[in-house]
Amino acid sequence: MIILKLFLQQVKTLSAYFGSKKLIVIYFLSAALLVWLFALISYLIMKRNRKKLLKKIRTGWGQPDDEYRNFELIENYSRHHQSSAYHRLTPQTIKDLDFHQLFCFIDRTNSSPGRQYLFDKLLRPSADPAELEIFNKQVGFFSANKKEREEVQILLSAGNNTDAYFISHLLTDKLMEKTKWTNIFIADTVLVSSLLVLSFKFPVLLIWLILPFGINLFFHHWNKKNTGRFSRSLPQLDILLKTTAKLLKKDLPFEKAKAQLSMKSLKGFQRKFRFINLGKAAESDLAQILLLVSTLLKALFLVEIHFFFSVMKTLNNKSQDIDQILRYTGNIDAAISTASLRAGIKNYCTPVFTGRKKELHTKSMVHPLVENCVPNSIDINDRSILITGSNMSGKSTFIRAVAINCLLAQTIYTCFAEEYIAPLVKLFSAIRIEDSVMDGKSYYFEEVNIISVLIGHSPGPFQNMFILDEVFKGTNTIERVAAAKAILSYLNKNENIVLVSTHDIELAELLKNEYDLYHFVDDIEKEELVFD
Repeated sequence: MIILKLFLQQVKTLSAYFGSKKLIVIYFLSAALLVWLFALISYLIMKRNRKKLLKKIRTGWGQPDDEYRNFELIENYSRHHQSSAYHRLTPQTIKDLDFHQLFCFIDRTNSSPGRQYLFDKLLRPSADPAELEIFNKQVGFFSANKKEREEVQILLSAGNNTDAYFISHLLTDKLMEKTKWTNIFIADTVLVSSLLVLSFKFPVLLIWLILPFGINLFFHHWNKKNTGRFSRSLPQLDILLKTTAKLLKKDLPFEKAKAQLSMKSLKGFQRKFRFINLGKAAESDLAQILLLVSTLLKALFLVEIHFFFSVMKTLNNKSQDIDQILRYTGNIDAAISTASLRAGIKNYCTPVFTGRKKELHTKSMVHPLVENCVPNSIDINDRSILITGSNMSGKSTFIRAVAINCLLAQTIYTCFAEEYIAPLVKLFSAIRIEDSVMDGKSYYFEEVNIISVLIGHSPGPFQNMFILDEVFKGTNTIERVAAAKAILSYLNKNENIVLVSTHDIELAELLKNEYDLYHFVDDIEKEELVFD
């Protein structure tokens, strides 16, 4: 207020000096100065926010992100994204590997679309070593170039908004069909425009505008129901496109051609979107007045209705372009996230992939979610493995660790081990099986269904890794051992790698020609169980 009073005092002084004839010039210069001050304040605020964001980025580098994650929204992209991936984790494997907890530890992304992309990436292991090598080089670029990486992180942070999760809802070719009311809306707008123009000569026609204005006001608010489900996705798509345009100008090791074509294809959306008001609240009193006037004018001429259907028509059959933009920015974010993950790990390695053979070698491998995890190594050559040991000795944790490192090797090219050598495989598991009283499914019924999935993939054209814990523990000993022997022998064929933990010592003898036997040791010291 003091600054404003001093400013007005200066204006009066200058007005008296120059005279009344030059008062208009003074006011013009005053307005220009106010605009300049507004721009300066906006710049200073933006600079302060950027400094705070940069500090947060640097503090969080290499550290797990403990922020809450809404998996219902994060999974939107994976649900709507159409992919011909060579493999996708089954719901059972997702549960067995504590996938959501694993994702929370792995995820260091900067944007909501990036988070969705990384989630989907971890669900779909790759069988293409060249693709994985390219991703590894992209991760290495961000690890080695701090300045470029931080600039990209700041750009991506513009999409770190809950509403941005809804962009994936646009991944359908037919967003909205043409309504039967379209022609009526056009005729209505022509009528209102004609009455308004003729009213300059015949003012009485202004009275006739009251009826169509009331009807149009109703249609304007009725249309909000149509825009409601897009009120989150469309503004965020506009932000995503602006972010992508800036990323494409940077010299990053990511293929740009497809993203550039998709950006051109979506230019029409950006041009039309600025005319649509999707109900964002105005903050100041002046802004609320301007918004009210704008809303009344838009309602009178049904501006939002016309532009909304025009935007929807523009986006129809553009799902592949939207998906391409999501994948371009998402892949950049996932690479930065992986670089941050590696920066915070004491020991990690990149995997070495062999040809199709029953082979797996790990050195000092750990489970990433187990604090102070004891490293273990394993060598598998031509034979699968059977693990015995008492409860709590670490059998299940070990086979989960193998499965998780197998998954991360074929997704983010990063393993929690000093060495990981294995073929490219499809990963299946049967560890945490539960019955369902509400669905009327017994434990045995659930186990039969899950095992049948493994059996169905066993003879397939791809090599598999099967992880099992206590096969058929829901039935009696004689039948359990007999069934387990038959199933494990069958799964072991076709170069498949099988890791199974069990309490049934009988299986060691029955499978001695197909499986190597391992045992987790326990001992009693001072009346307590101790595991080595």
